[in-house]
Amino acid sequence: MKAPRRPLFKSVFAKYMALFSVFVIASILLLGVTQITLSANFWGREQEQSMTEDAQMQAASISNQTERNVTGGYSLRMDENGVLPTLIRTVAETSDVGLLVTGMDGSVLIRSTDLPSSLSNLAEAEIAHVGNGLAANGTFFEISTLGDQLPVRHYVAAAPIVHSQTPLGYVFILSPSSTFGAYVVEQLQMYLIAALVALILVLICSYVVAYRLVRPLKQMAAVTKRFGEGDFSCRVNVYGKDEVSQLAQSLNEMAVSLASVEGMSRSFVANVSHELKTPMTTISGFIDGILDGTIPPEKQQHYLRIVSDEVRRLSRLVNAMLNLSRIDNGTLAFHPVTFDLAELICKTALSFEQRVEQKNVQIEGLDTCCTPSPLQGDFDLLGQVVYNLLDNAVKFVDEGGTIRIHLCREADRTCFSVRNTGGGLPAEELPHLFERFYKSDKSRSVDKTGVGLGLYIVHHVIQLHGGEITVQSDAESYTEFAFWLPTGNV
Repeated sequence: MKAPRRPLFKSVFAKYMALFSVFVIASILLLGVTQITLSANFWGREQEQSMTEDAQMQAASISNQTERNVTGGYSLRMDENGVLPTLIRTVAETSDVGLLVTGMDGSVLIRSTDLPSSLSNLAEAEIAHVGNGLAANGTFFEISTLGDQLPVRHYVAAAPIVHSQTPLGYVFILSPSSTFGAYVVEQLQMYLIAALVALILVLICSYVVAYRLVRPLKQMAAVTKRFGEGDFSCRVNVYGKDEVSQLAQSLNEMAVSLASVEGMSRSFVANVSHELKTPMTTISGFIDGILDGTIPPEKQQHYLRIVSDEVRRLSRLVNAMLNLSRIDNGTLAFHPVTFDLAELICKTALSFEQRVEQKNVQIEGLDTCCTPSPLQGDFDLLGQVVYNLLDNAVKFVDEGGTIRIHLCREADRTCFSVRNTGGGLPAEELPHLFERFYKSDKSRSVDKTGVGLGLYIVHHVIQLHGGEITVQSDAESYTEFAFWLPTGNV
């Protein structure tokens, strides 16, 4: 069995630096090849232009040093006072090129001292090649050995010597092709030095940038590890407003949310444990008292009613837990039927009669429920919504206060609201009322039995039906919950 391959670069920093280094080096090589190619082409053009101009200038100078021969024609004057010493001296002092002057028959008339002494005559074929290769401006240029007369390849520039429209010979300017190699090596050395300096600077800058980019990622990795261990107090330092900073900010916000959920979850577990323990202890105690005769027969009916209430309380808690689980899993069953919402509200309100009388509360607006209000939706879920809203109103209404119920039907929706008098809720708590496990400060002091799930489930059920629920409150006088549901084709 082969061992698993280990990644060559284990960190983002190493991957970034390796990738960036490869990219920079490839770019430098490409730019180097491009620069050397362009420089070579430029040097070749400059060499050709310089040598051909030099050949033309020397040809013009030599054409002025002619004399008539016995046949009445013209020939080049080659005596000591003629052109030869002057040309040799000029070429030797001003340039590093060789000079060659030939007659039309290929005989060498002038040769600079840097050219081999064996170069005494050019073949007629070579002279003809030069004559046929003259450009429009009357010059010739190529890289050759002049018909193997030179030991190495030279840049060869030639221009004809013409006097009174009579061609007398050719001037050749010669330069070893090795000068091009020396030029390329010099250019390459300069470029490599500049490229090395640029590469070092770029890699240093890349290292700094990559380090600053990866550092918050490492910090976020460490923080998320702490989150996994249950510590939500860590935060990531946020610098700037780029994508990494936005990610760090989102991580910090997630930490706040997780800490809040963790706190609510712990409170929920504590509340649920208390909620389960209290009724179970009551039920167990009263049942045991009935069975062992501690509770006399004439009082058993009373205590059985208490047991029945506790059982219903447990049932509501279990249903809330089941609904929460189904909401989280996305499996909350939805069974739409057509029913009368007004009738459901009236029956639910009547179930609070005893508690309402105990607090001497007046219920207003039940007459709005006299008109049938057919609606298509899940009867059990909407029944739980109405029950939870009325239960909240009864819990938090003040002694001798008022609960106002309002139901109305509009063109395409049915609206329902419940308002109770008494101290309301602070404005900063309203946005959080529909979060799961959330209990307001007032709820913590008044509702000792709730676990913070009722309004969360209400909100989800209303959304499931395509409606919307809102809350309004005045810290001194009232709290009102209202929702609307689409009526559809009913």
